[in-house]
Amino acid sequence: MKKILFTTLLISILHFTSTKSNAMSFYSGLSLGETRSKIEDSSFDERRSFTFSVGSSFFIPLFPIRIEGEYFKFNSKKSPFQNHIYGSGINAYVNLPLLPILVPYIGLGISYAKEKIDNNETDTSKKSDGRIIPQYIIGLDLDLPTVIFAGSMEYRYINSDFKFDNEKLDSKYHVFLLKARLKF
Repeated sequence: MKKILFTTLLISILHFTSTKSNAMSFYSGLSLGETRSKIEDSSFDERRSFTFSVGSSFFIPLFPIRIEGEYFKFNSKKSPFQNHIYGSGINAYVNLPLLPILVPYIGLGISYAKEKIDNNETDTSKKSDGRIIPQYIIGLDLDLPTVIFAGSMEYRYINSDFKFDNEKLDSKYHVFLLKARLKF
């Protein structure tokens, strides 16, 4: 069974990389970064964060676009508290092809997310209800057409009210990511 899955995956990768279309391509991506957050009046320091995405690029003249599905987890900390926001969603990006290799882009994400706050002193945590949140995205791509890898630097802003039992907490996140994509 493992040999069949591996063979199918290998054939798929070879097929997509050998028959590239000028209209559409697929990719898988991973990003790592830092998150700073503010919950009500408390500022949380930067901590490690990551995303995993699978998407497709559409080469439309003047404004190429990308659409991707993504899982994310953004972490921040203020001793003795640690804060996490995690979930999954869909992001859409519009490239602004001003330069040949370095391409700025803007994007919007719609995600279903939950927030969790851990108190490391008392070993307690509380988790919010899930909710739909927007993510506002800007970035800069480094994408060479003849190379199967692409990279980017990205900034995301998230502002939402998460509900914990009977209280709502206003949360703001500033996320800085370095992304790598493998193009098929």
